[in-house]
Amino acid sequence: MRSYLSCTIFGIAFIVTLSSAGASANAFTEFNHPITFLTQQRIVYAAIAANESEREHGLMFRHTLAEDQGMLFVYPDQTHRAVWMKNTLLALDVVFLAGDGRIVGLLKDLQPCAKDPCRIYDSKVAARYILELPAGFIDKHTIQLGQTVSLP
Repeated sequence: MRSYLSCTIFGIAFIVTLSSAGASANAFTEFNHPITFLTQQRIVYAAIAANESEREHGLMFRHTLAEDQGMLFVYPDQTHRAVWMKNTLLALDVVFLAGDGRIVGLLKDLQPCAKDPCRIYDSKVAARYILELPAGFIDKHTIQLGQTVSLP
């Protein structure tokens, strides 16, 4: 009986360890799509939000985002886009991109939304992609309208 209990406990601990390792690996490799700001030759590694569910969740509830990480929101068409900061715990810079990777809009230092209703920020021009980055990225790397990024 004692041997059976020891084997069971060991087996459970082993499975939990493997699950934790898998979760850490997934969290690490999530930001694995390189995007290059061509003028600056600055690379960021983005997670991709390509479907409605992923776009709705975005960067909500994250406590950290490295300086070279972001999230690329991919849409099937080019039209006016909007973002909000509901349940987003980090301040963000937002880059709106045309289908050809040209920067068509910039929003700087959007602060987390503390309570409803949360403000909605509009792209003001048609965009196909939204790239969310840590606040301060746009100014630190002198990102400007009209510049181009290479997309994954």
